[in-house]
Amino acid sequence: MTKSRQLLAAIAALAAAAPALAQETGFYLGGALGQSSYRDACRDFDSLVGGTEGAFNCISKEATAAKAFAGWRFYRYLAAELSYIDYGEAKGQGSVNGATVNATSHVKAGGLSALGILPLGERLSMYGRLGLLQTKTRSHASGAATADAEHSELEMHVGIGGLVQLGRGFALRLEFERVNDSKIDLSTLGVQYQF
Repeated sequence: MTKSRQLLAAIAALAAAAPALAQETGFYLGGALGQSSYRDACRDFDSLVGGTEGAFNCISKEATAAKAFAGWRFYRYLAAELSYIDYGEAKGQGSVNGATVNATSHVKAGGLSALGILPLGERLSMYGRLGLLQTKTRSHASGAATADAEHSELEMHVGIGGLVQLGRGFALRLEFERVNDSKIDLSTLGVQYQF
């Protein structure tokens, strides 16, 4: 094979590989829906009304959650991602001095994460998340005792997920995440589009 043919063959191979590489890197955005679990909701409600531990029976520690995200996959194995999460509302009912108290807690958060990505084939990848979220919690109690509380906190945000490429820039994401101090777990199924 002559040198010119070798050069043409190398250029053709690079041209064929370029679309695959372009799909692995670049800007993306998406959204997801799922379920959050407030692991310490009952204890938080007890603290809110100054009741004894165990005064509240959580009606629902789980809530419907929604997430929007945007990121930049700047290398095959690494991406940076901004996310906004609405964890939904946990509800509880308790008894203070023999009278009924209803309580709710709602958490929203925004933050930045690094994603370490492990490709498992042409269409499937696994990833791990490590980042920080600024959480904002609003709690309210009504009934025999009334109270309102609001606080913000910078927290560690970790997660693990899977990504399946569907074609034309679209992909499905399944992810499990945890916020450290607020003790909230989040499971979501989402769609992303990579430009």
